[in-house]
Amino acid sequence: MTSASLAVQQMVYAELTAAPDLAGLTGVFDWVAPDAAAPYLTIGADAVTDWSTKTGAGHEHRVQLSVWDDRPGIARLKALAGVAENAVRSISGTRDGHRIAGVVFLRAVFLKETTGWSQAALDFRIRTEQL
Repeated sequence: MTSASLAVQQMVYAELTAAPDLAGLTGVFDWVAPDAAAPYLTIGADAVTDWSTKTGAGHEHRVQLSVWDDRPGIARLKALAGVAENAVRSISGTRDGHRIAGVVFLRAVFLKETTGWSQAALDFRIRTEQL
């Protein structure tokens, strides 16, 4: 059985790469290659805690996505972040012995780097039940 954290990462990745409005991204990564071109999205950091009940095992995942862009301004960044948020909110189903019990969007923070890059950091709480 795959770890709950890996199962969630794979479901998030599948949903993001299938979202037609994110087709403009140059990639969805769990790391960034030094030569990655903007705009792109990274999955992680994440934290996993116990969310078990008397009747079964469960996990609560705090997942952060980051959308990166090198254009002046943040309009395109905010548009991409909105599409990514909607994609993650729609995750459902099971993978490798873990079922999505709920997805909650927690916050978005938009940052402007001194290098000219911008970042949208999106935080989610995803709860899973182990099957």
